[in-house]
Amino acid sequence: MLQCPRCGRRFSNDVLVCPADQTPLQADATIADIPLDPLLNRVFDEKYRLNERLGGGGMGTVYRATHLLIDRPVAIKVLSQRFVGDETAQQRFRREARAAGRMQHPNAVSVTDFGTTADGYLYIVMEMLEGHTLRDALMREGPFDVARAVSIMLQTSAAVAAAHDAGLIHRDLKPGNILIAQRPDTLAVVKVLDFGVAKFAVEEQADDDYQTLTQVGALIGTPRYMSPEQCSGSGPATPASDVYSLGIILYEMLSGAPPFNAETPLAIVFRQVSEPPPPLPASVPEKLRAIVERALAKDPAKRFANAEEFRQALLSAAEALGLEHSGSNATPLTFAALRQSGAESPSGSLVIDLERLRQVQAASHATEGNGAEVAVASPIRREISRLNIGIAETKKRKRDVAVATVILALLILGAGVVVGRWWRNSGALNAVTSASPSTSPSPASSATPIESPTPTPEPTPANHPRRTREKPSKLKQAWDKLKGIFN
Repeated sequence: MLQCPRCGRRFSNDVLVCPADQTPLQADATIADIPLDPLLNRVFDEKYRLNERLGGGGMGTVYRATHLLIDRPVAIKVLSQRFVGDETAQQRFRREARAAGRMQHPNAVSVTDFGTTADGYLYIVMEMLEGHTLRDALMREGPFDVARAVSIMLQTSAAVAAAHDAGLIHRDLKPGNILIAQRPDTLAVVKVLDFGVAKFAVEEQADDDYQTLTQVGALIGTPRYMSPEQCSGSGPATPASDVYSLGIILYEMLSGAPPFNAETPLAIVFRQVSEPPPPLPASVPEKLRAIVERALAKDPAKRFANAEEFRQALLSAAEALGLEHSGSNATPLTFAALRQSGAESPSGSLVIDLERLRQVQAASHATEGNGAEVAVASPIRREISRLNIGIAETKKRKRDVAVATVILALLILGAGVVVGRWWRNSGALNAVTSASPSTSPSPASSATPIESPTPTPEPTPANHPRRTREKPSKLKQAWDKLKGIFN
């Protein structure tokens, strides 16, 4: 087994480089008390203790940490050790940390602190988020339905739009950098990650930003989600480059796979630059198809200029389609318009038809956009039939059932009495028959006696025992008791 000296993960002997941080693997450590990651359990500036390594990227490593002064969990991103002596990388890390700290948005990860240790480690302190990435959700549940995909993209594009307003460019938007955070007391919230590690177009527009990034060895993007200009290196990234990445993410949520795939990154780059994306499934509404096609235009000038323009187009389409989503700016429906999407039950409750409600929302949005009074087309009313049962009729039915029940009970009782009396008379007759003698003298035999050479002696009481009366069964005894009650 080989082990990574940075993250501590173990791999088989045929793996020579750690897939997570590209560090050459080594044999297992023989000294147990020497930590594999020297920063674990380290305290930065007497405030932050690094407890666990969460992951790493091209320029930094993220740790789960504890703010010792207030006992609060935080996430700390530390500049990789190989950049500690690189003044250019450190300068960019500082500039971008300040820019990320200025951007405050509910859908972007919050940066709360920045510092440098005495031995030269630069770090950024961020809020600690619990949840799963969009990449994990797509692997388990993709593709998404239209409403869910639009809701996630509206929150994602809102965070990217705030970054563009602050003069920042993400450069590496992908499902792995979009976290769906879930807290016990709130609904799921989308958080865009990696807004502070060498992937921004900062305020200074005079310097050649993308060339500087290449010089320090930072990753500019992921081939499956990079814009054609990023893939070809024809120019610096712009807000339209982020729009292209947002379009690919939306395409993947709607179809289940990104538009361009290949066996090697170089082949993916070639397809990004030269090939149009395959058409979306037929189930995707035409309005969303048009938005995705425009976002994935090869020419940056033909795309949406920035994430806010992309978000507004997506929001208008969602309102026109009547999709449920977060972040809607539409005016709430009046009760009169809401009544037209359902039917009223006899008890006065309003039963809402969800499909009809979407049509009402779409019609309301269209009329409001034209500045006219909201007027919704007359729906097809669905009446809930009323079951009329008269009270007098119900009472009459109950009375008839009661009378029939009494008559049936009397008939059963009378039949029982008749059967009981018959049984009793039959028992008396049997008793009389058993009491009479079994033999009687015959007149013929007394008048003409027949002599026998061998006279037979008369039977004695011992030879013919007296017949005894049979004891009634338990069933008959119970029946006699029942008859006695009614008699």
